[in-house]
Amino acid sequence: IMRDARREARVARNKTGVIRFGAAGHEVPCVVTDLTQRGAGIALGSAFGIPQIFQLTIEGETQARHCRVSWAQGSKLGVSFE
Repeated sequence: IMRDARREARVARNKTGVIRFGAAGHEVPCVVTDLTQRGAGIALGSAFGIPQIFQLTIEGETQARHCRVSWAQGSKLGVSFE
């Protein structure tokens, strides 16, 4: 059983997003499933090859967020914003 260690309730979103990383500017489409001021839940086709630290751009936002992976479960990630 996974314990929920969140400090604040996440709000369901389902917004499209793009994960960007690496010197070559790799881009991976994703869905931001929930969001708080401190982090987000992300669903993607495969979490394979996604680094621990990356940039996340969320639909409707102009500023990319610097993210660190907090947990991974299959094709889902939990990230904290730095």
